[in-house]
Amino acid sequence: MHELPLVFFTVLAQGAAGLFFVLAALLFINKDAKRKVVLDRLMIVAFIAMAIAGPIAMLHLGQPLRAFNVLFGLEHFSALSLEIMAVGGFTGLIVIYLVLALKNLLPALHKPVLFLAMVMAIVLVIAISHVYTLDTVPTWNSGWTLFQFAMTATILGLPAAATALRYQSDKLGVFQRNSDKALATLGLLAMGASLIGFALYLFWMGQLTLPVNPFTAMEYHSRLLAARLVLLFLGMSLWVVSSLRGNNGTIKIAGWGTALILFSELAGRIFFYDLHISSGM
Repeated sequence: MHELPLVFFTVLAQGAAGLFFVLAALLFINKDAKRKVVLDRLMIVAFIAMAIAGPIAMLHLGQPLRAFNVLFGLEHFSALSLEIMAVGGFTGLIVIYLVLALKNLLPALHKPVLFLAMVMAIVLVIAISHVYTLDTVPTWNSGWTLFQFAMTATILGLPAAATALRYQSDKLGVFQRNSDKALATLGLLAMGASLIGFALYLFWMGQLTLPVNPFTAMEYHSRLLAARLVLLFLGMSLWVVSSLRGNNGTIKIAGWGTALILFSELAGRIFFYDLHISSGM
């Protein structure tokens, strides 16, 4: 599959945006200086995810240096160029925040930089979706594209943040347990919204006039969609049930749940890219 690098890039980048946003929100809620140090260190996970996603995206270009050619499209506000700038801006702000926070430099700038990075996380998800909102691809040319990408950020970001918090549960104490339960509740709601939205998206797509049936464009589509739903349900259930039952410190359960959700989103993204074929291009 030629778009496989983009599958991994978009899912990882959106997951990193969601993870960072959740941890940043917890930092704004936190009032304890020692907890802040722990939460700041966890932000490194979001940076690592972006550090992996960026090079993977370059594989799609064939030659990494072509990224500089894409930047020339900024003159015309090319969606792809803006996406690259959003990736760079978001990653850059993560680095700036980590340097300031971990070195305890200019404390007055910590929250402003953190807030800007949160805004850039949202901009990143929107910028990626704009790359695929194309008049020539009817199956992508709707608000459902942004919805799916935003849900990926949410559904991946919540359990990933919970897993990171569980890794430091001994240092975060009650704050971690309360956060885990709150995130699990949000995760359950997000899964419901995602499933309902995806069902409505499939119904909407079924009403389009297309040269190829999008549901049978590839022989494996039915299995792919089934795998996505099963993996999402199992992954979210592992984490949410353990959390709401009070088992908030076991990192393996949340980790496996996050991994299953990641595979679920990758399966859904493969289906999304396959829909480009169904447009007749």
